[in-house]
Amino acid sequence: MDLPKRYTEEEMQVIARNDEHHDALHSDKEFYEQMQQYNQMANQQLNLTQAGNNAAQNADVLVKNTNEDWINKKWRPVMGWMYMVVCITDFVIFPVLWSLLQAVSHGQVNSQWQPVTLQGAGLFHISMGAVLGIAAYGRTKEKLEGAQSTPTSTPSPSPGGLNPFK
Repeated sequence: MDLPKRYTEEEMQVIARNDEHHDALHSDKEFYEQMQQYNQMANQQLNLTQAGNNAAQNADVLVKNTNEDWINKKWRPVMGWMYMVVCITDFVIFPVLWSLLQAVSHGQVNSQWQPVTLQGAGLFHISMGAVLGIAAYGRTKEKLEGAQSTPTSTPSPSPGGLNPFK
């Protein structure tokens, strides 16, 4: 069993001074109220910048993505264009260049171009198909949800049934 540490005389004086200081601060009501107001403002700012009490209560926090950076808006088309460029170069341009290179250097074509993207069982094409397919599905879902959340208004009929724009 450990006994509590005995304080030295010097440590006891420091503790006594802190107690006196604490008592002096609490006796000054105006200063004490200002400190309470400052602490409340700091806590409010803290709750605004963090999830605050909502996270502890499992509340739904809906935050709109306001990031309007071009890469966030255009990553799907960029992936599609990149895949198209890779396929054209690997299946059209490189085979032609490979045959021309062989014809110019040896006078005849001895070997065919082996597509780089088909090596490894075509895993590149499988993965790009998955990425582009899921991206297209996700974008379609986003558009449908956006269309459903947008209220549609029906035009009100003109008075007397006459259409002034005909």
